[in-house]
Amino acid sequence: MNQFWYINDNFYTARSKRIGASEISACIPNPEKPSESLAGYGQTAITLWEQKTGRKEREPSGLPAEMGSWNEIKCIELFLRGIDKDIAIEYKRSRLEYELLKERGIKADPASHQTTPCLHNTQWYNDFAICHPDGIWLPPDGDAQKIKAHGLKIDIAKPFLIEAKNASYWSAKRREGSHYSGFDRELKTWQGIPLKFYVQIQYQLEALDVQTAFLPLLYDSASHHVWIIGRNRKWGRKLFELASRMKWHIDHDIPPKDLAISIDDVCTLYPKIDDDFALVSGEKAEKAVELARTQKHAAEQEKLWKNRKEDATSALAVYLAGNKELRTNIDGEIVPVAKWIERKGSERIEALKTIKEEKPEVYKYLGKMGCLYTGDASRSVKVCLKEEATEQ
Repeated sequence: MNQFWYINDNFYTARSKRIGASEISACIPNPEKPSESLAGYGQTAITLWEQKTGRKEREPSGLPAEMGSWNEIKCIELFLRGIDKDIAIEYKRSRLEYELLKERGIKADPASHQTTPCLHNTQWYNDFAICHPDGIWLPPDGDAQKIKAHGLKIDIAKPFLIEAKNASYWSAKRREGSHYSGFDRELKTWQGIPLKFYVQIQYQLEALDVQTAFLPLLYDSASHHVWIIGRNRKWGRKLFELASRMKWHIDHDIPPKDLAISIDDVCTLYPKIDDDFALVSGEKAEKAVELARTQKHAAEQEKLWKNRKEDATSALAVYLAGNKELRTNIDGEIVPVAKWIERKGSERIEALKTIKEEKPEVYKYLGKMGCLYTGDASRSVKVCLKEEATEQ
């Protein structure tokens, strides 16, 4: 196992230019939606590079992160109960004592608050990578045994990592047809956790040279479940290569253009459009034509369904006539089919274009009063591919 340190005053400086375990998923496309990263929420390798180079402020963490931090303590305590109840209670006591000192603004040394084999507030870093596992289990002397807990076999004679998570019921639930988002409680190994957390844990295992990690999840306020994740050295090496590459781009102030995955990334990297055109060939050309066809087909279907929606809405309006609601009998039960939704009218200002053309003095006055502003410019992709329609 690699040497690690306790987190003291260097947390933000150590993390500022390095790639954290929870950040690396922003550099990996989501297999189920390639135009988004595994991290989601608009985070990509480009936005990460912008944050690390000071071009973009990181979103403030807010209450969800604060609650997650405090729930982490309870989540780990519940996990430790399966190993030893006394250890779990002592862990909670010493951890809360340390966290409450921090809350009061008192500088506390985390090393003096490690009273159990489960260590907290730890970190490891090198030139390009950094990680802060929620817990590191360092087996005490003489504990050479495997125990059964949480439906798993836990070898408490060997070091392991703990990555605690908490979520609401719906955010924790795995969506039908998805293999990479949400949790599957029927599975006990890595296939049961979101892929972004698997990536985060493999990054930590590579960093600390540990073979096993456990992910306890506290969800829906009062439900607790645990998964076991073994080390995948191939994944670990690739993730570290990716982090090292990102660090090079950060140090040299050069954006990782080949990691762009979305239209937002492209607009960030290329704020101005050249008058020239790009000629593509080979595999890239085939893919471009395929994507253009997909976009055109989707646009046609969107238009078709929009027309169908309008036709159906108009027909239902005829059935409704002057009645507020339309109901019918289905399997012996009277159920609503459609109803009118009424909205009150709202006041409207005369069109600005008309004001500008016919009453320029009023338009000028509005500008002086600060009532007019120019919105942000935007760009969109228009498919220009023209092909004769073919029978499907």
